[in-house]
Amino acid sequence: MQKSYACDSCNFFEYSLLQNKSYFGVFYRHRGFNDYKSYSSISSAAQSVLTYPQQLSTTLLPGNYPIIMHEPEGNNLYVQKSKEDFETYQTIEVRGNFTLKNKWNFTAVLPYEFNKVYYEEYLDLPRPSRDTTLFVQGWGDLTLAADYIWMIYNQKSRHTIRPGFAVNLPTGQALIKSDNESANYFDPIIQPGKNAFAFIPRVNYQWFLTNQGINTGLSYQFSTEGAQNYQGGNSFNVYAIYFHQFQATDKVLLAPNAGLYYEASQKDLWNDVKQNLTGGRVAFAQIGLDFNISQTTLNLVFQKPISQQLNGNQILHSGRLSVGIIRNFKL
Repeated sequence: MQKSYACDSCNFFEYSLLQNKSYFGVFYRHRGFNDYKSYSSISSAAQSVLTYPQQLSTTLLPGNYPIIMHEPEGNNLYVQKSKEDFETYQTIEVRGNFTLKNKWNFTAVLPYEFNKVYYEEYLDLPRPSRDTTLFVQGWGDLTLAADYIWMIYNQKSRHTIRPGFAVNLPTGQALIKSDNESANYFDPIIQPGKNAFAFIPRVNYQWFLTNQGINTGLSYQFSTEGAQNYQGGNSFNVYAIYFHQFQATDKVLLAPNAGLYYEASQKDLWNDVKQNLTGGRVAFAQIGLDFNISQTTLNLVFQKPISQQLNGNQILHSGRLSVGIIRNFKL
């Protein structure tokens, strides 16, 4: 009988079977953002001085107007923040996982991204425009990962410790241009790829007792400088999930789970300058369900933010959803 568990991480989207098996899977992931901590307006006189974006992260406009722009800073993109603004990041992800002799686990992840950003008022100087939508799609960066599997058995339970290491390769599309006359590149933060390496040491611990257990893990990601001289800030993730399995029929297994997920990231760098509208901390409550029939599993995960302290007046997390179809096999 195949038993499974899943969790979501911005560093590395993790899916692992409770029994060590190889598998092939297709995932859909959705991340949404809307609302801000505060709203302000900018007068036309203040808009006229928005000419040197690299200065905006640390100064106020004349008349004590607050700085209002989208991250990353310094790309001539200014936004008067509104309740109508939103961002969505959707991913179709193909994943292959191979387990060798119950001791080693190797994973490859290839994403295709659909990123959409909407602003009610977009200050494209000198002529502001309204109802502006930016849409970017393309291949994301390939991820390769390897884990060592260390299992400890006793009469009542099983402990599994999986230290590992993942690498994001600069294979995705990171220099997609907009369709306007100037044909500027889209923001690095909404490009499908980063044109940078990312290195992710991580460890997972799982305790399994009869038909229930706890799955915990943590990871740390640090990246090199990528396209447009932009470098993502280092980030840390940790999660703890409780799961319980129910045998519905001889072939159908249900495994609901619930827990907490936390991530913290440092400020991004643009031309080696910290970007004040990036980075911060957010905690999510998570619920999920695995629906398993023989060798096939449907995986569902939803995360809702319960606390977020972001740097500056960034757009806020609204929720995350993941749906996956996994076919596992034993070699």
